[in-house]
Amino acid sequence: MEMSKKETRAAKRPTLPKLSLWRQLLLYLLMLLFIALSLTNVRFGYMPEAVGLLCYMLSALSVAVGCYYLIADISVHIANAAKRKIAAHPHANRVASDARLRTVVFTIPGLAANILFAAYNAITGILAHSAWFISLAVYYTLLSMMRYSTVTKVRTLSGNRHETDWRNQGIAVYRKNSAMFLFMALALAAMVLLLEHAEGGKNYPGLTIYAVAAYTTCKIIVSSVNIVKVRKHRSPLLTIIRKIGYTDACVSVLTLQTAMFSSFASEKSEAFVRLMNGVTGSAVCLLIAIFGVQGLYSARNMNAQDPR
Repeated sequence: MEMSKKETRAAKRPTLPKLSLWRQLLLYLLMLLFIALSLTNVRFGYMPEAVGLLCYMLSALSVAVGCYYLIADISVHIANAAKRKIAAHPHANRVASDARLRTVVFTIPGLAANILFAAYNAITGILAHSAWFISLAVYYTLLSMMRYSTVTKVRTLSGNRHETDWRNQGIAVYRKNSAMFLFMALALAAMVLLLEHAEGGKNYPGLTIYAVAAYTTCKIIVSSVNIVKVRKHRSPLLTIIRKIGYTDACVSVLTLQTAMFSSFASEKSEAFVRLMNGVTGSAVCLLIAIFGVQGLYSARNMNAQDPR
């Protein structure tokens, strides 16, 4: 029996292999080891630069893979327990079964947070005469505008059943926000230049930084999963929402890195800190610029036969 198109796509989709319990435990131990080595090197600067860079990369990779398995295990148990309760509530069941509505509902809290962050950084930047906070305010303002325009368009089209209208309006929003990605890359490039000149960076008091680290790690993994899963819907509107969320998560990783360095780095590791801020910041800027260019190219080539 031939496989359906959906099964064929699922078979071709790259996934990480399942691990036995002891292999997962070994992965988590290696993750903790690489994190400890990276933090102590940032603190005391005892490793050669090449070894420190390798250790830092292994730390980032092990955290990403380890959290993927951890979140996957937790989500299976949560999903099994939640499905029965969701089915019993009509409104919750509608959100769970409607990809458009679900995406928009979970985008609104992020929009509210972006608006608050933009206002806070703008006020702080003006009062402290800080170019770093001003550049952050510009970034969060652009992010808020992109999320607001997308959510508003989905809400406007929510009662429209014509697929052609959904497709055409979605392509227009997709194109506009893809262009804004290019402006966002410029704002982030300014942030990276300031970091290279030892200006700016986040700082969290006490143990708060560990909670922020855990939240940011979950955020980047969830946004990575969402940006892969949204491909099956072939919707410009849903795709751009997921791209915006992924961009937000990537910049959160950059700001978390600056906070970790601010909390643990010593004067001996100043050169290493600048190097890693430059590498990570440049990678984020490049990724966002690619989102912009790829989005403009895709919007131009979308045709009438594509689903919304």
